Amino acid sequence: MKFGFGLLGLAALMGCGGSGGYGSSAPPTVAPPIGVLPVERTFDFSQGNGGWLSGFADYSPSTAPVDVVADIRALPTGFAGSGYYVAGTNRSDDLFIYVKTKVSGLVAGSTYRIRSTVDFLTDVPTGCAGVGGPPGESVWIIVAASMIEPQTIFNGSDYRMNIERGNQSQSGRDGVVVGNIANSVQNCGTRRWESKSLSSPSGSTLAVRADDRGEAWVLVGMDSGFESLSRIYIQRFLIRFEAP
Repeated sequence: MKFGFGLLGLAALMGCGGSGGYGSSAPPTVAPPIGVLPVERTFDFSQGNGGWLSGFADYSPSTAPVDVVADIRALPTGFAGSGYYVAGTNRSDDLFIYVKTKVSGLVAGSTYRIRSTVDFLTDVPTGCAGVGGPPGESVWIIVAASMIEPQTIFNGSDYRMNIERGNQSQSGRDGVVVGNIANSVQNCGTRRWESKSLSSPSGSTLAVRADDRGEAWVLVGMDSGFESLSRIYIQRFLIRFEAP
C-alpha cells in the first residue's frame, strides 16, 4: 500500500500509529505455564506484505509528511526479490513510520520476553552530517510489542502512538531501539545499498502479554531525527516469544 499523504485526511490517520504513549498497559508478570514452548515467527517480505499494516506518527498538523510510502517493491539493482519499502521525509525533527501485524498461537494471558532480528537494505553512509542529525545514525530501527493494537492518535496538539514505544534513540516500555540505518560506507558522497541486520540488544527487557485469544501485536518502525528523506527496504523480520 502506498501513502501519498499530503494532509491525507488526517482523520484517517487516527487508526494508523505513532510515538509517545497513551493507553498501553504495562506487561504483567504472568509467566507462561511450565513446559510451554517458545513461539517463533519469521516474516519474509519477498513473499508480499503478508497482511501487515502500516502507519506513521510524531508530527503536528502543520508538519504532516506528504510523501510517506510503505509498500512491497522490487529490491534495488544488485539484489533479488522484493522487500517492504518504508520511506518518508521528516518535516518536524521527528517522524516515525511503522509496519505492524498480529501474532497468534501464544498462551492467553501469559507474558513473554521478546527477541527479534530485522534484516533490511540501507544506502545511507556512516559518519555524515545532516540537518537535525546524521542521516544514518539519527534514524533508528524500533521493534515494539503490545497487547493492544499500536495506533496513531491525536493527543491535542500532535499525532503520537498509543503505546509507550519510546522515542528516537530512547527505548520505551513497549518498544526497544535495535540500532540505526547507517551502513559501512564512509564516503558521504557515495550511496550504495547494503544489507544490514539488527537484533535485540543484550539485556533487553521488552515483554508483552498475550490477550485472551493468545494474540499480541508486533511492530517494526523507522524513527527519524534527520530532517530529510529516509528510506529502507525491510527484507525479513524474525520474532521469538520466550518465557521471562
